[in-house]
Amino acid sequence: MLDHIESTYVGIGFALRIFLFFQTRIRNYFEESGEFVTPLNSWKRVIEGIYLRKLNLSPFVGSIVHETPLSLFFYSKLHAITNGHVEGLFIAADLLSAILTYKIAHRVLTQLFDQEIKEKSKYKKDSELLWLTEANIQKSAYAVLLCSMINPLSIGTCLAKSSLVFHNLLLTMTFYFFITYQLLPFIITLCLTSSISLYPIILIAPALLQFSKNNSNNRSIIRICLVIILFIIVSFGILILNFFLNHQSWSFIESTYSFIFHVPDYTPNIGIFWYFFTEMFDHFRSLFVWTFQMHVLLLYLLPFTIRLRKWPQLLAE
Repeated sequence: MLDHIESTYVGIGFALRIFLFFQTRIRNYFEESGEFVTPLNSWKRVIEGIYLRKLNLSPFVGSIVHETPLSLFFYSKLHAITNGHVEGLFIAADLLSAILTYKIAHRVLTQLFDQEIKEKSKYKKDSELLWLTEANIQKSAYAVLLCSMINPLSIGTCLAKSSLVFHNLLLTMTFYFFITYQLLPFIITLCLTSSISLYPIILIAPALLQFSKNNSNNRSIIRICLVIILFIIVSFGILILNFFLNHQSWSFIESTYSFIFHVPDYTPNIGIFWYFFTEMFDHFRSLFVWTFQMHVLLLYLLPFTIRLRKWPQLLAE
């Protein structure tokens, strides 16, 4: 249950989103805005994919839909249940992401406070003003909740009916299960979110640090192997499920993972990829595609993992 302050902040976020959804001009602006809608998360493309599925046509022919078959199946059920009026679901998902972010912040602050108590004897007296207190924990967590509720980017994404709202919810759930040491739910949500956008796969590194500790607080090779095996099994299961949901066809790989990796669409958005590649000679394109993707997926992962091996929560962030 939410306390009075939490309920007030959630009510503010809910009222703000409801009010703006009824402002047709504002809503239309966000739905057409390149800052909030891209080929990867456009709800209009999702709707087109849903209708193609109803006609027993592959939504992955051409360059229309870039969601996975599992995501498209999920959205088609939401669309059918709500009879196309999905605004309430977007608001609920966005508010739930904000509440989970608040829970994560409170948990992290509590862990830092507990660690501070254990190590307080090592601190200098003149640093006392910087110490974390119990009162500060709740105040800071409330601030995170309020900022999440009135975050313009979050509100804009919700009004644009971008599928990123559901992606963010899944990613926030992944972080929540990570912070609360729930291995199996973490692996499932990590595999789901990685199957949608690839890049969250790098969270497997902090997961190996977080879940590999045994009762004596030492890292266990057996636990590391367990995390890796679970991740591979669940990822493979999701891939096979996508295969069967796409009428036993691998055509979705070209429209999802290959599309994300090779960036063939130059529709303007707030990312740097589209602008960089429009200004580049095709001769150098492959080099810079691989360079960009290595920066995101590989280049910093190992050094950061080594440097932050004692702080997996910081590495995950």
